[in-house]
Amino acid sequence: MENCLSFNTSSCKNIEDYKNDIKTNIIDILDSNEKLNFALVVKKSNISPIIIKKYPELRIYILENIDYYKEIKMIDNKISKATTRILASKESLTFMAIMKRCRFTSTMMYKNSYIKEKVIKTIKENKNSIKL
Repeated sequence: MENCLSFNTSSCKNIEDYKNDIKTNIIDILDSNEKLNFALVVKKSNISPIIIKKYPELRIYILENIDYYKEIKMIDNKISKATTRILASKESLTFMAIMKRCRFTSTMMYKNSYIKEKVIKTIKENKNSIKL
C-alpha cells in the first residue's frame, strides 16, 4: 500500500518497474562493494513483504539476479587480476595466457560468451602492452 501512495500518485508500480529497480540496485550495491544479499536488495528497492506476497515471482527474480551478478563480478575480478599479473610479469597477453591464469577450462571459455567477450575486450584494451 505504501508504494501506491508515495509521491502523491494514485497508481501502483507494476512488476516490470520492480524488476528494473532490483536490477539497478544490485548493480549499485556491487559497484559500492557492499555485501550483496536479499535483504539489502529488497530494502534499497523499497519492496515490502506485501509486494513480495503480491508478486511471488519477484523473490525468485531477486535471487537469480543476485547469483548472476555475483558470478559476473567474480569473472571480471579474475580476468582483471590475471591481466595485471601477466602484464607485471612481462609475458605476452594472449587469450590462452588469461585462460591459464584464471584457471578457466577451454570448454568454459568457448561456451560462455560473456567470458570470451570479456577476455577479447581486455586484450584489445591492453593491445599496446602485448609483445609481438
